[in-house]
Parts: sequence; structure tokens; C-alpha cells
Amino acid sequence: MFIIPCPKHMEEFEGELHYEALSVVCEDKCINEMYGELTEINGDKKIFVNKNESLSDEEYKLTVNENGVNIEYGEIVGAYRALTTLKMMLSQCEKGSIGFAKIHDCPSIKNRGYMLDISRGRIPKLSHLKRIIDLLADLKYNQLQLYMDSFVYEYKNFPEYWQDTKPLTKDEIKELDKYCTERFIKFVPNQNSFGHMGAWTKKEELSHLSITGSDGKPSATLNPLKEETLSFIDKIYDGYFDSFSADMVNIGMDEPIELGLNETKEMCDRVGVGKVYTDYLKKVCDLISNKYGKTPMFWDDIVFKHPEQLDFVPKDAILMQWGYETEHHFERNCQSIKDRGLRFYVCPGTSMWQSFVGRTNNVIFNITNSAESASYYGAEGFLLTEWGDCGHPQMASVTYFPIVLGGSVSWNSPDHNSEKAYEKRRELLDLIKAYLDKYIYKTKGDKSLADIVYRMGNYYLHEDCLAFNGTELAIYLCKPELLTEKKRIGISRVLKYMMDIKQELNEITADEDALTEIKFSCDLIIYISRLMCGLHDRLIEEKNDIIRRYKELWLKTSRDIGAEIFIDVLEKAFIEYTK
Repeated sequence: MFIIPCPKHMEEFEGELHYEALSVVCEDKCINEMYGELTEINGDKKIFVNKNESLSDEEYKLTVNENGVNIEYGEIVGAYRALTTLKMMLSQCEKGSIGFAKIHDCPSIKNRGYMLDISRGRIPKLSHLKRIIDLLADLKYNQLQLYMDSFVYEYKNFPEYWQDTKPLTKDEIKELDKYCTERFIKFVPNQNSFGHMGAWTKKEELSHLSITGSDGKPSATLNPLKEETLSFIDKIYDGYFDSFSADMVNIGMDEPIELGLNETKEMCDRVGVGKVYTDYLKKVCDLISNKYGKTPMFWDDIVFKHPEQLDFVPKDAILMQWGYETEHHFERNCQSIKDRGLRFYVCPGTSMWQSFVGRTNNVIFNITNSAESASYYGAEGFLLTEWGDCGHPQMASVTYFPIVLGGSVSWNSPDHNSEKAYEKRRELLDLIKAYLDKYIYKTKGDKSLADIVYRMGNYYLHEDCLAFNGTELAIYLCKPELLTEKKRIGISRVLKYMMDIKQELNEITADEDALTEIKFSCDLIIYISRLMCGLHDRLIEEKNDIIRRYKELWLKTSRDIGAEIFIDVLEKAFIEYTK
């Protein structure tokens, strides 16, 4: 028997509890309803659920013996976590029996979240978002964020901008918030407020609020020195929080690339880029705290580029310490934040963007290193980020591995200095594959679809060299001028590797929707590899087939808008590489 996330303490014993039906015994009406899906009114064996004041919020104890199932919980959310574990145990046993076991479990990190980018083309359907929420609940996550920096929400004060973008509506956000709350997940709003605001600053009437870029055009970075900028941000947030019950908000503030140029050059030269940034950060945080009563969270890249500014960060704000590579300095940065008494989360990534299927080895180290540092240095939270660069072409079915890994290590973080860290990591990876095959991919037979997806994500190791924040294949798709003959040889190795993977996929039986997405992802990489290697026979037919399948798969999970972004990338790449 295996449980994901792995419990802190679990013992299995000889013997089984046999039953015809289970019934719950608990004084709390809510818990009786919660456990209703597993129980009947007059079951011959009982699930005894009792509150234990000595346990923390999400902590629980679960015992299975000849007398029945005994559960102790600190708060009702702990009873829900125990239910999640019990359901997984029952699903692995023959009907009418469950093995004797004793579990004592609680999270390593208090807040464990997942963030999905919905601003770079792909706006998921409500049904797909609910499937994600169900998965997060099963993995004991307790936060969800949907990243927004464009017209993907019906902003009260800007109806003219989102009329044709098929955004999430106020009522849909409320529905998602309720769906999350019922599963003990906090749905945290996430709206950028500084950089990455190009969708807004492209509007002629708002362009004056941006810093002029080096090309002389309005950039995606707002001008923090204009008084009107804060009023504009306030207009975005006005009404935005009405559908969210969460008491915090991610205000973004990352990568204001043009800060220090043109309109901001004189001030930045005089007082420093870091101070200009922090002054604006304080204004936005004050707005969020004083007017809207929310705790602000912000990406911390700029204050770490100007570390003297760490001493001036608002004390009630939460720093989001992010980095997406194996070598990111989570340990060093977490210690710096802790030494200053500041609040913080760690924020690794899924490595899915600019790769199509991820970078498996990279994501394993990125996620586990961040969770280790978070637990050791007392981070308030862990937020796994899924970005959608280049039109968000990655399919949902290839993203589940990092989501399961993130849930596992944020609930039960590895020992920071364990001598057996490598061995335990290997054991965990095997359990994650088993979880994916059983519960997500529903793989039949002896072969493992999860293992194939795991290996697909390592195609980048066959490239000429390791790229930053992506794979060479994905990056050079948009930049053919950078593809040298040496790089092309690496891509040819990728082609051979993925052709072998394709053969394995043809021999797998699994959930049809998942397998279709995974096969498409494999074929996409094969097509791009052939394009880059100059193997142009039948390439027009291949391109058209890839685009047709991409559209079909897009509409299964996402709204009928945005697919054209990546399709345009494919069309332009075809023209450039077949000249």
C-alpha cells in the first residue's frame, strides 16, 4: 500500500479489517456529511472520528484495527486530510477489506499552493479547473492561484477591454472559490501590478502610463513615478476581490525590465533602481492593506537584485522567493529573508514552459530543493508555478508529474541534510509514478505510462547544452538564426530519442484522453526536430496534422480563444526553416 503524499509516520501490520459496509460515528454533523461518500447509515464496521485538542489544524491520526477505523483530528480540515488518506487506502484494497495500519500525519509547510498562468493564451474551461482542484485536494494542497496580467477577467472598470476575450466572469470566480473552499483550498487572487502589463499599455489611452522601451514604444512596465499609475492599479483591483474570499493577494511586481530607462532614468540614477522599486512596492502594498484589507504577496526578484532594499520591504508583505533552475539559491536566499524576520514562500516551477513536456531532472531538484529550504528556514508557504510562455502549448497530461511531486514534498519535506536523501528521493519518484499510473493515467498492463512521460521530459539532456528556463528545441523554434550546425546535431539526437519514445507509446494502454495528449506532445517534438534538422519530406502534411490535433485538444480543456498564438509560432517557424 502507498499513500501520496507520504505520511510522516506510517506502520502497517499483519491482518485486515473485513466489512460489508462502513458507517461513521462522529458528533460533528459536517464531518458526518464529509465522510458520507464512503459510508452507509448502518454499516457493520465503524469509522470513529473524534476531535483531539492537542493536534494542530491539519494534523490527524488514523488507525485501522479489528475494531474499525479510528480517526483523531485537530480541526475539521484535519478530518478532511484523514479522509483523503483513507480513500486512497480503500482504493488499493479489495472491496470489503482494509489492511491494519497506524498513521500520524501533519504538513511540513503550512501553505502549499499551485499557480496556473491563464494570461498567455490558454484560459481553461471551468470543468478543467475543477478537475485540477480535485487533484490538488487529493494531494493535500491548500492554495490555488490563477495568474492574471491581461484581459482574462471581467474587470469592473474596463469592460471595453474584455468583451471579446472570453474571460472568467465574476460568477465563475465565485463558483471556483466555493468549489475550493469545500475542499479546504484557499483561492488566492493573483494580479500583476508593475511588469508584464503589456496587454494594458498597448491600449492607446493607457500607453502614457508605461515606461518607454529602448525601441521607443510603450513597454510592458508601468511607470512607478507617475501618480496616475497607482490610481490605475486601484481601478483594476476595484471589484476584483468581490468574488474571492481569501484574505491575501499576489500583486506580482516581478521583472519591471524597463525600470531605469527613459522617464525613470534620472530618478533611478539619483536614488537607485532598488529604492524606486521599493517606494512603489510600498504604495501598492499600502493600497492593498489599507483599502482592501488583504495581505500582499510579491515576487522578490528585484529586492534580491538590490539586497539593501530587503530592509525596507513592508513587514506585513509576503516575499515570493522564486527560481526555476536546479542551481537556484533557495537555501541562501531563504536564510537572508529569515535573518531579517520577513515573511516568505518558496516558489519553484513545473519546468513545463518553453519545453512542451518539461525538464524532468531539473524539476526534481528545483522542487525538492525549494521544499527542503522552506521547511528548514520556516517559510510560510510553497507555491508551485506553471507558466504559459509562447501561447501555453503544453498539454495538461504532461504537467501532472511536477504537481504530484510538489504536493508530496511540500506536505512531507525531505530532511535538509539527510545522508539518505538520494535514496529517499528515488523511492518517492517510484511512488509518484505508481500514483500517476493508477489514479491519473489509469495505465493497464505491465508498462508504465508515467515512466514514459518522466523520460520524455528528459529529452533536453540530449541537446547540445542545457538552456536556461527552457530547452534549446523550444527556444530555437522562435529563433532559427541561433541554430548552429552543432546545435542541429543535438536536435538530431532528440529526434532519435523521441522516435523511440513514440514506439513505446504505441504499445501502451491507458486513459484515452491522457494518452492522446501525451502522444501529441511526443509528435510535436518529433515534428519540430525534423523541421530543424532539414528533413522536409512530407513536412507540410505533418505541420497541418499537428495544427489540426492541437486545435482539437485545446478545445477539450480550454476556451475557444488563444490557440492561434502557438499556431502562429508554428507557421512562422515553418516558413523560416524551409527557406
